[in-house]
Amino acid sequence: MNGFPDDLYTPEKFPEILDQFHLSKMRKKVYIQILRNQQSDFFDLELFNRLYVKNMKKTEELSEVVIKELDDKGWKTFVGYGGTALFFYDKEKPVNAW
Repeated sequence: MNGFPDDLYTPEKFPEILDQFHLSKMRKKVYIQILRNQQSDFFDLELFNRLYVKNMKKTEELSEVVIKELDDKGWKTFVGYGGTALFFYDKEKPVNAW
């Protein structure tokens, strides 16, 4: 970030700006996991929520956006462990995805 954005002075936009920040952060973390070829592991939505969002319903909404984007790119996705784990894979569902 080279400077503060113009909408920093528009408090009514803060929730939307924060959502976009969290979505960007989630995309980046999933992207890194893909690049590291860690498909046998899952993206921990609960941990992401605890560290950044602090609202599991909002985290679920953000993950739905990421899931659609991954699906559109040809990835297979699965949300497991009671909605707390996002699996993404290109071939077979990981054995620990339930």
